[in-house]
Formats: sequence, structure tokens, C-alpha cells
Amino acid sequence: MNPPDSAHCGPSPLSSQVHAAAVNGEKNTLHRLITVDPALRDSEDSFGRTPLMYCVLADRLDCAVSLLKAGASVNRRDHSHRTALHLAAQKGNVRFMKLLLSRRADWLLKDREEMTALHLATRHPSPKPLALLLRHMGPGEVDTQDKNKQTALHWSAFYNHAEHVKLLIKHDSNIGIPDSEGKIPLHWAAHNTHPNATDTVRCILDAAPTESLLNWQDYEGRTPLHFAVADGNQEVVKVLTSYEGCNITAYDNLFRTPLHWAALLGHARIVHLLLERNKSGSIPSDSQGATPLHYGAQSNYADTVAVFLRHSVRDESDLEGRTAFMWAAGKGSDDVLKMMLDMKPNLDINMADKYGGTALHAAALSGHVTTVGVLLERGAAVDPLDVMKHTPLFRACEMGHRDVILTLIKGGARVDLVDIEGHSALHWAALGGNAEVCEVLMLNGLGPNLQDSAGRTPLQCAAYAGYINCMALLLQHDSDPNIQDKEGRTALHWSCNNGYLDAVKLLLDGGTFPNHMESTEERYTPLDYALLGEHQEVTQYLLEHGALSIAAIQDIAASSIQALFKGYRVRRAYRERKNLLMKHEQLRKDAAKYASRQRKWFKCQFQTNSPPSNIHKNSNAFLHSRRPLDQGTVPTHCSLGSCHGCPLLTKGDGLDAEDTFYCVTVCCALFHCLMSVRLWLCVAGVSGSECSSTARAHPPVTTEAQLKRPTSRPVGTVTQSRPQVMERGERVKESERERRRKEVKKRRNAAARTIQRAWRRCRVRARLRVAMTRHHKGAGPAEVTALLIQLLWDLPKPTDLVKVKHGLGALATKNAGKKSSVLQNIYGGSTAGTNNIVNFVSVCCAVSGMECVRVDSAQARQFSYHMRPESGNNHKQRQPKN
Repeated sequence: MNPPDSAHCGPSPLSSQVHAAAVNGEKNTLHRLITVDPALRDSEDSFGRTPLMYCVLADRLDCAVSLLKAGASVNRRDHSHRTALHLAAQKGNVRFMKLLLSRRADWLLKDREEMTALHLATRHPSPKPLALLLRHMGPGEVDTQDKNKQTALHWSAFYNHAEHVKLLIKHDSNIGIPDSEGKIPLHWAAHNTHPNATDTVRCILDAAPTESLLNWQDYEGRTPLHFAVADGNQEVVKVLTSYEGCNITAYDNLFRTPLHWAALLGHARIVHLLLERNKSGSIPSDSQGATPLHYGAQSNYADTVAVFLRHSVRDESDLEGRTAFMWAAGKGSDDVLKMMLDMKPNLDINMADKYGGTALHAAALSGHVTTVGVLLERGAAVDPLDVMKHTPLFRACEMGHRDVILTLIKGGARVDLVDIEGHSALHWAALGGNAEVCEVLMLNGLGPNLQDSAGRTPLQCAAYAGYINCMALLLQHDSDPNIQDKEGRTALHWSCNNGYLDAVKLLLDGGTFPNHMESTEERYTPLDYALLGEHQEVTQYLLEHGALSIAAIQDIAASSIQALFKGYRVRRAYRERKNLLMKHEQLRKDAAKYASRQRKWFKCQFQTNSPPSNIHKNSNAFLHSRRPLDQGTVPTHCSLGSCHGCPLLTKGDGLDAEDTFYCVTVCCALFHCLMSVRLWLCVAGVSGSECSSTARAHPPVTTEAQLKRPTSRPVGTVTQSRPQVMERGERVKESERERRRKEVKKRRNAAARTIQRAWRRCRVRARLRVAMTRHHKGAGPAEVTALLIQLLWDLPKPTDLVKVKHGLGALATKNAGKKSSVLQNIYGGSTAGTNNIVNFVSVCCAVSGMECVRVDSAQARQFSYHMRPESGNNHKQRQPKN
């Protein structure tokens, strides 16, 4: 409650001479001015006050009478909405009040604070103004409330005017009306430090000594006893507690009793009085479980705590497990600690709360050096561990209490301990940005590059909060700024993440590598953190010092990898080409050697004047024999079935020795040296099943039938004369040479056709293997069938081909015959392979899924044929009629 402002009694700016005449009491001048201009009787100055109001303020009764006779308004208001009656009641001027009331002044008018003249009359110590107003009031008007819902009785109790309170109660004023704060007049009477406040309290209580009135709580739960204890008015406390229904343990909204208030404020006598009049015998606790002893201990009121201990009050723990002794240590209450240790010798000085903290932890955290010294002198453990394995030194380092740290180290505290997360005392000092503490710890043996369980160093802890002084000190003590934690982050990552430009400059000047990548999936660099945080100045500074983002690093890495791989491919291609050229050179040399040996053998056999008698026999046997090839016949660089991956010679092809001899030579010609193959064919002749058709059209020279003809080259002994023999021999040799030239030409043409056919079969085999592979993966059999037909079409007819059995179906033979012209148009060449196709159709007539085969060559795009075996009915329908 704030008392109303008193009216301004000194000189104020006057708007006219009439106001000056009213203040100075110049009745004649005032009368003359009003007579000249009647409107001046109610003229207002800058405050809205009339001459009548100035007469009240200056106590000029005769001037006021003159103004009222001249017709001045008695209820005129100023800018505060106060009338002349408000001013007279506030000043306690009974004469003016009588004058104004006699002129019918309205006492119910309210000012801006909604206060009437009755409210203002309670301020004056004399009860006469109040009694004068009460005589003019009707029933129920005495409890008129102001803006704060306070009546005249509230104001009388507030000003501690016992006579006013009696007078108002006599006029039936309600003592139980609460104001805007929930307080009744008894609260305001008890909330007074004057010694005679007991009279006002007794006046109110004597009017209605009820328990509800005595223990009335305001909107914050406070009773009149709370206010009496708060003011330390022991006499009022005695009066209130003397009543039978007074509740000494009443709780306010924070669960604090009057005993808590007395202990907190150190009113030892009131504590003693309340403990004696506490009939319940229990010591209540507040919402946190703290007793009044906790409140007295933390306030360092040793005499108040001594009162509790003399009344055998136990030092119970609060909800966090902290005792009053710990509260005293946390607040630095050395007197209370000494007193409690002296009065209770069995007190456990190392008692821990529910988190493992002791009194020394609390004192170190708060930075009370003297308290730490007292506890260490009384035998407190210097390195107790809480649940986080923090010692008192850790808490002092976290808060930066250098003197406490020195005291603990002097008392034997260990600086090399780490907590449950691997943090050392230096980590906590760096997190708090305490450079002096960091220096003390490093001087006592802690290294600047210690890492916690997450791999973070003290420099990273300082960089996280941007503590420049701490970072500079750590760098001066050789802290490594390039150490990465377990996630790959450095101190530069943390500074860039929070946008500390000064910290970034310090780290880069200290030799930090700007492009460290974290080990997480994103692989962010410090520049990425600056970009994500939109720290433009930090980003610009990093770019100027060569920082890269993860995207740029990936681009550079990709370019480097591509360049290395390109070089590797070039070197590998060079080695492969070199090896291939060496192999080709070796093959060419081997083919040349073999061709040279064959030419020498040919010259030796056919250019000798006396050839051996068995040459024709050996030649015929060589060309037409079915013996397998020996090691000396096949070139050394070829092996059966594996001529450098040749698809013509594989296991299961069913080739005999002559086929193998031909295929090996053709493979060598296709993949190595065409010239060596031609020489081989010229020397050895074309033999085997691949050239059966050619052999039938052009029989070899060395057959027995030619040896018996007279036109063949001479063999054996002649009976003619020598000139005739020579002449005949020359003609035979000339005809033989002509015939040999023709035979060589034919053999070359046949060899070319054979090579073409072999090359085509090689390509078909390769395509067939690819198609068979796709067939196993789900491809259709149409392509496989086409390739098989093409392969069998080019297969040469062997000399000992077994004739088709009589039991083959007529349908396959007929269809094969009908399709021969079509197949010839598709694949070209003679119909030598027709029998093979017939065999194939006969054997594979049960194959399903071969609906339609289309060949992709330009010549055969318009042809298609059906190979599904027909039913018996269809077969009968297609039989020719006899």
C-alpha cells in the first residue's frame, strides 16, 4: 500500500491575479476582481485548481467564505479529480471541512485513485476529521473501496491509528473485507514495526477474535503472523500467538511457515518464541524439503542455528539429500559451520547428498576459500567423488575459482583425475574460459593435449565457446590444434560452427590445417560448418586461407583418381600390346621356320634326279591316311583344343586327325600368320573332311590311278634309248610343271574358300556360346536354333559319313529337302551340308520351343521356317498321293 501524495503546499504557477489574491489572503483584491469579472471565481490554473482550492491549501478561511458567497463551485475538480473537500480532509482542516460540508460538498466524489475524502481523512493523526465525515454518512457508506479495494479501515490499520480503527469499527466497518492482494486490515496492522502496533492489532482482534480472522491468508498464503515475523516485531508475535487459535505452522504458497521466515531473517528470539509455542512438536519443511534450520544455516546466523540445536532440532536432509551443514558450506557460513562442529562433535563432515556431493563440493563450487580452509582443517576429504566422478577441484575449475584451486592443491588434491566422461580438470577450466585456472593446472603437471572419452582436447572445449584468452594460452603451451576427436572434428570445426571469427583467425595463425574432414557420413570440413551456419565473415576468411568444402575436395579427389586410373590403363594397355606383339613375332618366326623346313623337304623330294620309289606311296599315305597327328606335324605354338582360345577346336567337336590337322592350320592362319598357312596348304595339300568336295573335284596328284597312267610323271627304269628317254622326260616334265601350276592355283582357291568357311564357323561358334549363355538366363531358343543350323550347314561332309538310317521319319527328310533351296539362299554355298541338316532335324525333332528362327543377315530377312515337329494328322495330310 502506497500512501496518497500530499498536496503541494508551496507556491505554484498562478494563472491569474485571482489565484494570487486567494493564496495571499487579499480579500479586498479578490472581491474587486470577482466583482469586475464573476467568471474568475472558478478560473483554473495549469493544475486545474480554482481559487477556492488555493484558499484551502493556504488556510485562508475568510477568502474562501468570500468566494463561496460570490458563487464559487464547491465540487469543482482539478486534474487529479480532487475537490476542495479532498484537500481539506487530507490536511485535516476541520474548519474548512465544516464550511464545505455546510455548502453541500459531496464527500462521495472520488479522485483518480478512486479515493474519497474519508480515505484521505485516515491519514491525519487526529480522529476529528474522520469523525466529522462519519457524521454526514449514511449506513453502508463507510466501507467505500478505492482502486485497490481498500476501505478506510485498511488505511487506518496501515497508518497504525488505533483510534481511527476503533471509530470505524464503531460505525460498523467490516473488518473482514480483503483488498486486491487478499489482505484484511489485520494484515496491515501486523505489518508494522512500531511498538504500539499491538494496540491496533488488539482493537481488530477484540472486535472479532475468531480463528478464521486470526489465520486469514492473503493471495500468497501469508497470515498476519508471517508479516509480524517478517518485520521482526516480537511484541506483535506475542499478541498473535497468545490467542488459542493461532496456527504457528501455517504454510504460505511456497510451503514456508513463520518459523522459516524467522530463521531466514535471523530473528533468534522470535525463533525461540515460536519453538516454545509450537504445540505440534514437529519441524515443518518447505516444498524442497528444507527445514527452518536450513534457512538459518545458509544465512550464517549462528545464534539462530544455536537456538534450533538447543531445542534438539535434527539436521534432516532436503529432497536432494543435502543437510543444513551442506547449505552452510555452500553459502560460506563459516560461523555456522564452526558452531555446528563444536556443538555436534559426531557430525559427519564427509556426508554426501543423493548425487555424491559433500560440503567441500558445495564450498568449492561457490568459491568460498575460507570455508574450504575450515573444512580441510576439520578433516574433510580433499578428493571425494560424486556420481559423475567430480572432485571439489573439478567444480572449482568449472567456475574459475583460482584461490579455491590453489587451496585444494595445497591441501593435497590430485589434478590428474578424470570424470566419468574422461574430462580432466583442464577440460572443465577450458569450458569455463578460465585462462588463469588453465595456467595453474598446466603448471601443476596437466598436459594441454589431454583427450576425453570423445577425443576432445581442452583447446576444442575453449573453441566451442570462443574463449580467445584461454585458446591463446593453450596454444602457447604447445596445444596441437590439428587433433581430431572421434568424429573427426578439430577446434576449427567448433569455432566455425558457432561463427567465432577471432577464434578462427587465432587457430589458422597457430598452424591449423583448414581442410580436416570429420569421420561422419557427411564428411564436413570447417568451411562446410561456416556455410551451414551462414557466417559470412568466417566463410570469407577461410576461403582466403585455402579452405575447401567437402564438395570441392570430392571433385579434386575424383579428378586425381581419374588421372591415376587413366595412367594405369595406359600402362596396362602398353604392356598387353607389347606382350601381344612379342607373341606374334614368336609365332611368325615359328611359322617361318616350319614353312622353311617344309619347302626344304619338298625340294628334297621332288627336285632330286633319282627320287625314291616310295615317294608316291608316302605322299598318298600322307594325304589320305587317317592317322592322328603327331607332335612333329602340328606346329609347336598350337595345341589340340586350346589354340589361344580358338572356338574351332574344343572338346566334344568330334573331329578326327585330318579335321584337327586342318583346323589347327586354319587357326594359326586366322590368328597369327596367313602366309604360313598358305605355305602349309601348298606343301601338305588339302585333305580331310573339310575339303572332301574339293578333293572329289580335283583329285590329288599322288593317287595310285595317276601312277598307273602313262601321262603321270616317270617312275622306275625306262627301256628306251637315252636320247628318246631324255626327250620324253623333258616333255613329261614340262607338262608336269604346267599341271602343277594349275593344281597350285586350284589349291590356293580351295584354301581360300576353306579359310573363309572356317572363319565363318569360328564366328558362329562364338555367337552360339553367347546365345547359349543367354538361354540359361531366360532367352528364347530361336537364336540358338538358327546358330546351330548355320553351324551344321557349313560342316564338311566326311568321307566315311554314315548314311541316314532307313528308319528316319519321312517328314524330316521331306522338310529338309524342301528347305534346302531356302537354306542355300540364306547361308550361301553348295548343298553339301544338307545331309547334316537332315541328321540334325531328325535328331532334334523333339526339341520344343523352336517356333520360328529369323536370321539377321540382309539376305535372309525375308525367310523364316517352322521347325516344330508336326502331328501325325498333319504328316498324313502332307504325304504325296500315290
